[in-house]
Amino acid sequence: MKQENLDKIIAFRHVLHAHPELSNHEVHTRKLIKEFIAQNMSKYLVLDEGDWLYCMKPYQATKKTIVLRADHDAIMNSSNTPFHGCGHDGHTAILLGVMLEEEDRESEYNVIYLFQPAEENGSGAAICKPLFKKYHVDEIFGLHNMPNLRKNVIYYRPETVMCASVGYRISLTGVQSHASEPEKGCNPVYVLSAFAKSIEPLAKQTGFKPFTFENYHFNSLAMITIIHMNVGSLNFGISPANGEICLTLRAAKENELAVLEGYVRSYFEGLKEKFEVSIEVFDRFDENYADPALVEETVDTLKSSGLEVEALMEPIRASEDFGYYKRFAPCMFVFVGMGTCPSLHHDSYVFDDEIIPTAVRMFGTIIR
Repeated sequence: MKQENLDKIIAFRHVLHAHPELSNHEVHTRKLIKEFIAQNMSKYLVLDEGDWLYCMKPYQATKKTIVLRADHDAIMNSSNTPFHGCGHDGHTAILLGVMLEEEDRESEYNVIYLFQPAEENGSGAAICKPLFKKYHVDEIFGLHNMPNLRKNVIYYRPETVMCASVGYRISLTGVQSHASEPEKGCNPVYVLSAFAKSIEPLAKQTGFKPFTFENYHFNSLAMITIIHMNVGSLNFGISPANGEICLTLRAAKENELAVLEGYVRSYFEGLKEKFEVSIEVFDRFDENYADPALVEETVDTLKSSGLEVEALMEPIRASEDFGYYKRFAPCMFVFVGMGTCPSLHHDSYVFDDEIIPTAVRMFGTIIR
């Protein structure tokens, strides 16, 4: 990577880092991205779609089309303020770095640089769906930085790269009574506690091997994590009527995530004779799936260019909404190792600028 370009990109990454914005609120972030392109590049079309944007050189219908995607939203830290605790500022900087390096180079492809919002809540990829209606896209590539993998090594995996997941909020309304007469009410604490105890084995099921839970057989990882539970209030004279539980359901495969969802819904819908039951769904992520043929071809290309590439033995348990794009074209998603450092979403996490040249070179190799 040209030193001048690297210096610009690192400086801009620090600007993004100083202005974190949460999912679906990245207005200033996109303004900064557009300003950087306008100040440093002249050969790209910048297509602003409001909540998202993409860039490309003039489209040629006879050429194969590939998409390179970067996300740019932030998360909350433990002090309840936004921060770039997942490194999406770095992902955006990398994509801009590729644009700088490739501006004066020819490619046999149409290359679309997609700047996607709202990855953290799973809604951003779907927002960008119109791109794939407008253009016939042949291949889609994405990356994520990854702490505690060897620094500047590119990690890949065919098929499942990251898990599918979804959030559930279940609210129960029973009958309130005096605390001295709990038998006259209907307190949800007991059914919520029974459910929490029943799914404890799924909270401990962290491997990717087949297993059986009750009457359900799973071929790979399937787990449920309780993230919140609440019943009643601090009133010692009341046996409460209201309670809720919030869950993250996760599975390596989307069809097995559907099995978990069926289990949860069946349990709580079976309580409707005693309780009013409300079920809300949040933050759905598809399985992040890498096309095996595309992976094989790309890995050979990266290795032949001298990049250090290594296979992941197992998928990553976390989710990434890049998985949505497999509906439109073969996809490949990789990780660039950051070495020993705080994990993603940790308060002390900071993106490591030293991996930028490796990631830019990787995308440039794919383009050419």
